[in-house]
Amino acid sequence: MTGCKINNSSNKIQVRDLQLVTREAIGHMKEGEEEKTKSYSALIWTNKVIQKKDIEFLNDIKDLKIDQKTPLRVLHRRPLAVRTRIVHSMETRYVDEHHFHLYLKTQAGTYIKEFVHGDFGRTKPNIGSLMNVTADILELDVESVDVDWPPAVDD
Repeated sequence: MTGCKINNSSNKIQVRDLQLVTREAIGHMKEGEEEKTKSYSALIWTNKVIQKKDIEFLNDIKDLKIDQKTPLRVLHRRPLAVRTRIVHSMETRYVDEHHFHLYLKTQAGTYIKEFVHGDFGRTKPNIGSLMNVTADILELDVESVDVDWPPAVDD
């Protein structure tokens, strides 16, 4: 079935660029994984009372380099390593004295939970260290994965 047939048969799902791909093409996609960016939204809790002015500085931070040791929660399946990742941008929305929404755009492979709470100092800097608070993440949603793949095809 072609993409057009699928798109014409349902309003619940839409397909674009449906195609067979080679093993080589999949390898090329995997090679570019670290260049991808991902966008997230998170609900953050802080132990200290915060005001809107206490989080606004995060909006001005661009291309923040962070060093992340393999998180404790995945050490059983991943080797211990320190990886540098980039937090491209952050945007905040104040909720109340202990909560705010954080919208992040990061390099693929960034451990977001650990960027928020610091993972016992294993991710530096982190939201807690930047704000000088204990921070934790209550909700995390992936908003988008920005990758230009597969290649466009004429339908």
